[in-house]
Amino acid sequence: MKKVHFCKKNKFATKTLYMFLKQTFKHVKIKRKDCVGKCKTCKHCPFVLIDGEVVKATTTDELYDRISHEVTKQWWAFRKK
Repeated sequence: MKKVHFCKKNKFATKTLYMFLKQTFKHVKIKRKDCVGKCKTCKHCPFVLIDGEVVKATTTDELYDRISHEVTKQWWAFRKK
């Protein structure tokens, strides 16, 4: 199961995306932490950690696309088994 971590200090309106993803992907552990320790990335763009790997984008819409791709990629792999 994928784990997605958002940083509360990210200034790129990721709170709305976080709340939307929590409702959309109920099978994924999505958390919002006070700080995830990626301060340089956090200052420059919207990002999340997916299983510890940084996934960043230029907009929150692009970030949504990347997150949903990763989450559904795992779901399809699980369904094929």
